[in-house]
Amino acid sequence: MSQTPVAPDDIAARFRMAGVVPPDDRAAGTYANAQRMLAALHWLRQPRSMADEPAHIFTHVPRD
Repeated sequence: MSQTPVAPDDIAARFRMAGVVPPDDRAAGTYANAQRMLAALHWLRQPRSMADEPAHIFTHVPRD
């Protein structure tokens, strides 16, 4: 399963919106790591059933 890579300028814009300013000597590595992490999100955000959720976190019964 492959995902479309996120453009480096998009990652830089995300950092700016979050107020994160990496040092100039580490910016390229920071953006590269962010791009790799964003590409791996599909492995972390998989659909889960109710049985997969920890207790007291997810309930299918509405609370009063």
